[in-house]
Amino acid sequence: MRVRVCQVFVLGGLLLSACAGVPPHEGLPPAAKDQITSTEVVVPIQQSEIYVFVPQETAGAANGLIGALVDVTVDAIRTSKAEKSVKRLRDALVDYNFDTVMQRQVQTALLQLPWLHVDNVHVIKETTSDSLDQALASSKDAAVMFTTADYQLSNDGSVLTVTVTASLFPKSDALRALKQGRSSSTLSAPANSLYHDTLKFEMRGPKATTDRDSNMDNWSVNNGAAARAGLNQAAAKLSWLLAQDLQSTMTSPSGAIANTDSSGSLAREQNGTLSFVALLATP
Repeated sequence: MRVRVCQVFVLGGLLLSACAGVPPHEGLPPAAKDQITSTEVVVPIQQSEIYVFVPQETAGAANGLIGALVDVTVDAIRTSKAEKSVKRLRDALVDYNFDTVMQRQVQTALLQLPWLHVDNVHVIKETTSDSLDQALASSKDAAVMFTTADYQLSNDGSVLTVTVTASLFPKSDALRALKQGRSSSTLSAPANSLYHDTLKFEMRGPKATTDRDSNMDNWSVNNGAAARAGLNQAAAKLSWLLAQDLQSTMTSPSGAIANTDSSGSLAREQNGTLSFVALLATP
């Protein structure tokens, strides 16, 4: 996985913004719980290692083609520097498998919802709209849930962010009958889901500064212990939040939400998404 240069954060081809009139969060209809006889849970994780989010340079864009070309050159240099800096952390995490951690945590959390009747939980590495459409179309279960995950460091390496974009799609006639309003020709589009939301976990690194190389050293020390602890905590917390959100126990208006422990602060954003800001994990 190369360092990404982008302005818009997209997970698995699903941009859960207010595009096409679809809100970022829509709760599961209560009636669905009595109609779900089986659920296949798909965990799309495209990347194989952590990356640095490098914002795209736009300072010269206003100066036309020449300015845009300068921005591209600047972006290439910044990306190369970020790639070199993150390598030490990747080497420290070479035996760490986030896919397995996330899969197990999602399975553990969703099995606590008996009405969901979880049938199978598995990871896929292709996260395009076509691959998700294919996974949805081929499923024999009454419902299919996607939990698309992404994990990254901020440009200066100081903050770990893990994001899960979750959506549950009807496959049975009984569940399809509960879907009202918008629809899309793309099977896995949020407009076709019975439930969707974005859940975000953030953690500031140990002894974090504004110096990327220093931050990478701190994340990498002791075989990447702090990064491993942060990623493990993120997978567990986001999976728990997903289960709570499906249960409609996180339906409070925007603002702080009472957390179950003292590990950080939880809030419902104004657009409905859930955000957890963690305290520094102790390796």
